[in-house]
Amino acid sequence: MVAAGTELVGDIKLKDNFHLDGKMDGSLVSQGDVAIGRSGRFKGDVQAKRVLVSGVLDGKVDADRLEIVASGQVSGEIKVRELVIESGGQFVGASQVKKHDAPQLKQVGGKAETEAETEPASNPATV
Repeated sequence: MVAAGTELVGDIKLKDNFHLDGKMDGSLVSQGDVAIGRSGRFKGDVQAKRVLVSGVLDGKVDADRLEIVASGQVSGEIKVRELVIESGGQFVGASQVKKHDAPQLKQVGGKAETEAETEPASNPATV
């Protein structure tokens, strides 16, 4: 976590989640989630599993899911599988949708079924 009032310049690569309430310029790569808090300001490139923006993000985002809440502002280029913008949230820029992984077919008892049909759901559907 980078606290409010703290300024960070540079590149960060981590396996865990990251929360920014201060200011950061650079690149951020996380295998977890990245949250830009209401007082957070980020300028640069972000690559993460999920990105939640309550503050300001200016740059490139590459993530499975980007969520911009009512106080959030994102400008730049985004490449995501899922994009959620709450009422009041702002996005200005270019967007590209990543393809979801196609279900794999496998033979089960003489008929082809997708893995989704044969395996229990591990994650509830998002609304």
